[in-house]
Amino acid sequence: MLRSSLRVLKRRQSTLNSGIWSNFTERPTSLQIQNESIKKDIFNQLPQDQKPASILNYDEKQQYHSPIDIDETFEMAYKILEKDSESKYKVINKLKSAIEQKQNANEDVTDLKDQLDKILVDAEIENPEVLYNTEFVNSELLDKSQPVYRELLKQKWQDYDLLVTMQRLEQLHVIPDTLPTLDPKADVKIKFTHNTDSNFIDWVTPGSLLPAFAVSKPPTIQIQEFERKEGKDNLYTILLVNPDTPNLETNSFKTTLHYGLKNVSLNNEDNTIDVSRILKNGPKITFSEYVPLTPEKNAPTQRACLWVFRQDSKIDKTNEDKENFDIRKFVDDHKLTAIGAHVWRQKFDRSVPKVREEYGLGRGRVFDKIRGTEPLNL
Repeated sequence: MLRSSLRVLKRRQSTLNSGIWSNFTERPTSLQIQNESIKKDIFNQLPQDQKPASILNYDEKQQYHSPIDIDETFEMAYKILEKDSESKYKVINKLKSAIEQKQNANEDVTDLKDQLDKILVDAEIENPEVLYNTEFVNSELLDKSQPVYRELLKQKWQDYDLLVTMQRLEQLHVIPDTLPTLDPKADVKIKFTHNTDSNFIDWVTPGSLLPAFAVSKPPTIQIQEFERKEGKDNLYTILLVNPDTPNLETNSFKTTLHYGLKNVSLNNEDNTIDVSRILKNGPKITFSEYVPLTPEKNAPTQRACLWVFRQDSKIDKTNEDKENFDIRKFVDDHKLTAIGAHVWRQKFDRSVPKVREEYGLGRGRVFDKIRGTEPLNL
């Protein structure tokens, strides 16, 4: 009985490991499951007394039972999908040859690369290993140079994170108080890595209310483009503005600039603006140093609105009024295209005085809780 089971297992292993999805001579190894134990459990028939390595919770592992005929169904479906993928890879190889020929002749290959990306997605989007990685592996560890991962991450983003972000931007009137609209093309995430408090170390949910100490240092900004972005020619501008700065002269509010980056070179894989990038390229890309929002006492809750733009060309000098920043004029003047945004909120808290002192902002003002309807005569 044992020998018979081993023969079946070996036959099944050889069958599932003989096609295109098991060939990594021309395909990147990032498309396979890196954990050997989990990969073995997925592709091999488990003994009755063994539970999947992918289940970490002991109680869930004890309760797990494989569905009836799941192994046979998986093997049959795998063969069908892999055979379809093999036919697509024949087209992929022809496209790669055509691209190489055109590149050698210094001809434009953009259209051919677009075709290649589409077929690469079709060839891998049903691959169980790719699907497992997208669902269960930290997205920061995925190989974003692979079109299939970008496509699957885009689908996940559209199903949840994009909806949350757009809801908060509209609910909090970031749109249209700062810019009139947004056609989102990139997943923009931020976190403040200087924090040690577990409540503030993760990626910030759009619209979150944060204390001053939690945002006292520049944020790490991740900009995940889903379109193909290669090399160092993709330039971006990042603006952090506060449209809720009290303006005593008009008894209203004005927009102030709190952080400004320009000519930031990013691509699909190198997509994060963090401390190391700022230390290395700070003087070249920073045109407005980071100053955190520090709402004064009795001032309304303020919005920190972070916008990400693609640049058509390199931006040279900027001479902006940070205290009365016109973000719409800045965008028009420099021909910027908004591709993503984020927002968090702040109000006066006990940590504000210390942060104001750290940045040399003075003691701050205390506003009357009752706001008049007439402009102040100062």
